[in-house]
Amino acid sequence: MARKQIGKMLIEAGLIDAKQLEMALAEQARVGGRLGEIMAGLGFASEDAVSRALANQSGVDHFDLDDEEIEPDAVALIPEALARRLGVLPLRMEKKRLVLAMSNPTDIVAIDEIQRRTRCVTRVVSTSHRQLLRAIDRGYSGDNSGAATLTRLIERTLEEVDSEGETSARSGVVGLVSELFTMAIRRRASDIHFHPDKSVLRVRFRIDGELVQGPTLKRDLIPPVVARTKVLAGLDISETRIPQDGKIRFPYENGAIDLRVSTFPSVHGESVVIRVLDKDRQSIRLDSLGLDARGYRILENAARRPNGMMLAVGPTGSGKSTTLYAMLGAVSASKRKIITLEDPVEYEAPLVVQGQVNEKAGLTFAAGLRAILRHDPDVVLIGEMRDAETASLALRAALTGHLVFSTLHTNGSVATLARLLEMGLENYLVASCLSVVSAQRLIRLLCRHCASPHEPTSAELEAVGLDDGSAAGFARASGCDRCHQTGVSGQEALFEVLEVTPPIAQEISRGASIGEIEQVALGEGMVPFRALARQRAVEGRISLSELARISTDY
Repeated sequence: MARKQIGKMLIEAGLIDAKQLEMALAEQARVGGRLGEIMAGLGFASEDAVSRALANQSGVDHFDLDDEEIEPDAVALIPEALARRLGVLPLRMEKKRLVLAMSNPTDIVAIDEIQRRTRCVTRVVSTSHRQLLRAIDRGYSGDNSGAATLTRLIERTLEEVDSEGETSARSGVVGLVSELFTMAIRRRASDIHFHPDKSVLRVRFRIDGELVQGPTLKRDLIPPVVARTKVLAGLDISETRIPQDGKIRFPYENGAIDLRVSTFPSVHGESVVIRVLDKDRQSIRLDSLGLDARGYRILENAARRPNGMMLAVGPTGSGKSTTLYAMLGAVSASKRKIITLEDPVEYEAPLVVQGQVNEKAGLTFAAGLRAILRHDPDVVLIGEMRDAETASLALRAALTGHLVFSTLHTNGSVATLARLLEMGLENYLVASCLSVVSAQRLIRLLCRHCASPHEPTSAELEAVGLDDGSAAGFARASGCDRCHQTGVSGQEALFEVLEVTPPIAQEISRGASIGEIEQVALGEGMVPFRALARQRAVEGRISLSELARISTDY
């Protein structure tokens, strides 16, 4: 179905208006991609909401494929290549009808082709595109074709290494590196590690916050794999003595995924870490971050302010950039001038002027912020406040009528106040300019497919600060194929949101201790990390060991 026809259905469903559709179609023509992703990126509607609206307008059911069982006999009816090309997945047979999941239930051509191939009448159900891709990976993973392909590519690359000449552009290593990237993306890895050891090249993936062992390759493959990665990232393959940084636009499915590459010389060869920059637009929205009602209200109000500063704080990899982009999505970009300075630019945002730090050329955060303020911005996003000069400039920009978003590495929202004061900023400046601090941590969720009720001992409860009278509902997971035997599947953000209300601002101005400010903040409704994590554990969503990790760290 044509894009405009789909747009008309979404207008009829009340999801968007005609002006929003026009903007979404123009953005889609400019950057490509799926309409649902574009609408989510513009802040109009999440991709899941688009999927549900299309299902409702088409008169079909909407399925959450993460909870659906996929029958192997049904999957066998359609080759994997055809399923990926058409964007379909056979789920099961129901009364001689094939249940067919699709992200676009209006695609009559695809439905007709499946019915001709299978000679089955189909019952179409709708799902989001991301869920469909994950389910296809799961449904077709039982034939071990991926492992066989990897083995074949490793053997071919070893043969190329034994021959003379440059190997970084030969078919074996080209395919091997692409297969490793694809494997990581399908397993939802956030980082890929090429770790050279004395006798092997270890490939590891960071999945749900933990490093998981991937393929272990022979040491002879270190030079070609590293060289191929550097070629893709536009790095100097002849330079192995200094760290280098680059970026890869990796083709995947019907689009592309950005990979940020960093190399570091080690005693056994160059170590390479590749950050997978997920462009899933439906996650860059305030209403999909996992905020509670209070936190959502505070951040939404902060995005509507004409001035002030909002900080997203937490450790590396906790999702601070995602939160800032969700804040930008809540800002009316058509009516306000937005400029960002990042290191590097991770997400491309429409109607936003985005800049990138280049310290070699003298463009630091401090220098860039001075230049930005001469460009008449309404909203400024500073990727990170790394030094006192940048922090002071950012706070003074908020004081002079700008809305400023930035990040800081601290352990909690109240601890951020101490960090700002340690950087030499005046109490009155922090109290008058800082409006919101959103501290965040990622917790690893139990796999819902292998989790089971668990009755903890008194010692286990005492270790995490709970007593025997705590509400039952604890769980633990044994591990299964869906979670790769880890017992963990997915992560969720915890948000400790501090709103600088007049009583808190007064405490900051008078130089109160962090403990005193925290007590006032708790009285104002702030919920600390430990309380949030305990609630998730009592609900059976995280393990007691995960609760202990949060409680120990903070």
